[in-house]
Amino acid sequence: MNSTEPSAERELRDLLQSDAFSGVVAVAIEGRPLIEFTGGFAERRTGRRNAFQTRFATASVGKMFTAVCIGRLVDAGRCGFDQPLVDIIPALQPHFDHDLSLASLLSHQSGLGDYIDDDAELPFAGMNVARLDCTDAFLPYVLQAPRHPAGTFRYSSAGFILLGFAIEVISGLPYPAAIEQWVMEPAGMKFTGFPALDDPPEDMAVGYLPDGSPNLDHVPRVGGPDGGIVTNVDDLRKFFCCLREGSLIQESTRQFLCRSVSQFDNVAAYGHGFHIVTAGGRMWYGHTGSDPGVSARIAFSMDSESSIVVLCNYGSVAFRVFRLVLQWLNHTTFP
Repeated sequence: MNSTEPSAERELRDLLQSDAFSGVVAVAIEGRPLIEFTGGFAERRTGRRNAFQTRFATASVGKMFTAVCIGRLVDAGRCGFDQPLVDIIPALQPHFDHDLSLASLLSHQSGLGDYIDDDAELPFAGMNVARLDCTDAFLPYVLQAPRHPAGTFRYSSAGFILLGFAIEVISGLPYPAAIEQWVMEPAGMKFTGFPALDDPPEDMAVGYLPDGSPNLDHVPRVGGPDGGIVTNVDDLRKFFCCLREGSLIQESTRQFLCRSVSQFDNVAAYGHGFHIVTAGGRMWYGHTGSDPGVSARIAFSMDSESSIVVLCNYGSVAFRVFRLVLQWLNHTTFP
């Protein structure tokens, strides 16, 4: 490694080659692979190592799929972004006001608080995670979420659970089946879904806690509308391509989902189910994901075949990797 190598690149290489990293990183700029790296074990007990084909739980990355599914239902004329939730699910009228719209839930500006503490080391502590295997199972917790004035960004996984209920009512399908029919199949994503974590596919990475134990007892048994979808690098790239080329959702819907609603600083914002970051002269659209034993950061460009995929099955290292990749892109010129 020469002395002129950017410091972010050096730090990134050191991190990826350390024991702190377990997962995959795939970065492409204008269709050209920039970083392709795998490290650590998908399953420590058997010695199975992570590979590019390995499927990972992705926590809140799944919110993008909920958002795109809502978008496809809007395109099909089955609902509207400004439609009140209680118009779709009248049974929720005793619990929520008429001004709680799908758009406000997608943007995290509905005023609804959360059913978990995302900053806690074990956010699902005290819940019977083995029974959290369908949207209905989350409702008692969502109904206890605090309420705040609407119009300000307040991250709410509870809001995305409610969006999942809306998807089920509108589509007539359980949430996982609706995502399969309305998003995964049209995008050609054959290795993405919601497997039960106590019976995972053979090519799925096991999530590990800092003490080295598996995370099975600390995350929902099956992923849901607020997160937990299981996928791999190739399927995510197919998803990006479909969004970029307009084969999944109409242009007006894509613009709605990906326009900035809450601006955090001069480089980061949130739209309707999508994080937005500016780096390396590009706008990147994607999402974060963090659960015990799971971390993920993914982003893609709408204007070019450029993407960043970081999927990890240990700690929160994906966030540090993503930050270093952005720093590298900011200080590097690519032909």
